Amino acid sequence: MIKPEVSLVIPFYNEEGNVEKVIQELSSEFKKNKISYEILAVNNGSWDKTPIIINKLTKENKNIRKIDVKKNKGYGYGILTGLKYAKGSYVGYGWGDNQIAASDFVKVFKRLKQNNLDICKVKRILRTESFSRKVQSKLYNFLVLILFSANIKDVNGCPKIMKKAVYKSLNLKSYDWFLDPELIIKAKRKKFKIEELPVISSKRQKGKSKVDFKTPLEFFKNLIKYKLGLE
Repeated sequence: MIKPEVSLVIPFYNEEGNVEKVIQELSSEFKKNKISYEILAVNNGSWDKTPIIINKLTKENKNIRKIDVKKNKGYGYGILTGLKYAKGSYVGYGWGDNQIAASDFVKVFKRLKQNNLDICKVKRILRTESFSRKVQSKLYNFLVLILFSANIKDVNGCPKIMKKAVYKSLNLKSYDWFLDPELIIKAKRKKFKIEELPVISSKRQKGKSKVDFKTPLEFFKNLIKYKLGLE
């Protein structure tokens, strides 16, 4: 395969109801916009039909590559594993739950290039999550602002796409859900230029969210570690 312009990592953990739609719609949007791409579909330790579906899609489209993680070690681990194999001049990652439109991935990439940004990401201005999840998110974004002077409205919002050299310089290490804040904190420390593109996040139609009651505790613990310089 010719070297793609952009490599997108999408981790799938038991997403048999979403994986085909997500990958096909992403492929269609990037092809329609004449953007050279590859999708690194990470089977992140799934035990449902996710890996079988990914195998089928790789046979149908040479721009799709399967990355197999035998045992799930976390959201961040799946993404970092996929990024090791990225060939594009630009790299990024998004979610496999079909809540962010494929067209928004393209918009993020175009904004990144047009404005010569280091990183571009989404900012979810309309979300369909529970009230408690929305409150947690607002509190979390506020703490990242206060503790690290990172004026980002939606720290966890994905997709995040960046220049490959920027990604390599960040030396990301988080295997868990803290990967997104780690990226933002380190990028702000290096004074990289970041922009957020407003999007609407739709309601999950199939499968279950992998965020559980332990996730907020994990976030707050890691925030304190980073503030104390213990990362």
